[in-house]
Amino acid sequence: MNTAAIPANVNETSMDGVLSAWQRRAGLVTTIGFTLFSLLLLYMGWLNHTEAVWTAEAGWGYWFGIIGGSLMLLLLLYPMRKRLHFMSNWLTVKFWFRLHMVFGVMGPVLILMHSSFHIGSLNGQVALYSMLLVAISGLFGRYFYTRIHYGLYGRKATFSSLHADSKELKKKLGPLFELQPRAKEMLKQYEKQVMETPTGPIASARHWLSMRLMSARIYPKVMRDLNKKLLAAGHRKGWDRAKVRRKQLRIRRMLLAHRGVLRQVLELHFYERLFAIWHLLHMPLFIMMVITGFVHVYAVHAY
Repeated sequence: MNTAAIPANVNETSMDGVLSAWQRRAGLVTTIGFTLFSLLLLYMGWLNHTEAVWTAEAGWGYWFGIIGGSLMLLLLLYPMRKRLHFMSNWLTVKFWFRLHMVFGVMGPVLILMHSSFHIGSLNGQVALYSMLLVAISGLFGRYFYTRIHYGLYGRKATFSSLHADSKELKKKLGPLFELQPRAKEMLKQYEKQVMETPTGPIASARHWLSMRLMSARIYPKVMRDLNKKLLAAGHRKGWDRAKVRRKQLRIRRMLLAHRGVLRQVLELHFYERLFAIWHLLHMPLFIMMVITGFVHVYAVHAY
């Protein structure tokens, strides 16, 4: 085989695809391993609930609380890296975001190990509940973040890029619509409604829900109509069953891709609004956690 005849960009594209697949698998393995490790630590803390191998006042239990509290304070590094000019060259924002996610899990886990799931003094209760609120809020924020980005660490989705993807897919679907013009009109009307951007979180949520329900009704119907027309065309042209099946699978893949892109367009503005609201609430919760944490530490050491 003459490798010189293969264009360089083909090899580069293949290599990029292999690296991307490897990175996804490595990321999945890392996530699963980290999750299992965190659950193991929580299980150890729960066992200590009755065994009392360590206590919160001294030894390992004390240091679990110190390290966990420090990790929660270090969560500030991520927003500082994004906003402070002197930190602009301190590694990448992606690195600090990953660290933010790790610390946001390990901090609460270690503090729960510190407490061994015991609810102590009033100031300890307030500090613990504040931390749990911040942790739960962070999980919601992580979910909203993934809905407006291409993956957890990907670039932020934009309306223009998604609209361009939709137009490209619609162009590829063009020849298929010659079989069923009515299907083309249905998808055209659906896309037009998806592109609307209602103002306000309630209107946006209502629009999101109605479009999701419409999508669940329209795409299966379009797929059935196109498959029927394809079977009739295959019968007229003498296609075998394997060829008809290949064309049906191609139609299915393209329609699913089109639905996926329009779903991203639909969700972009909705989750952007939710993310903005979450951001306004998350920081006050974090500040409350820091204050109650300092009060708890001071009360423990002073009294």
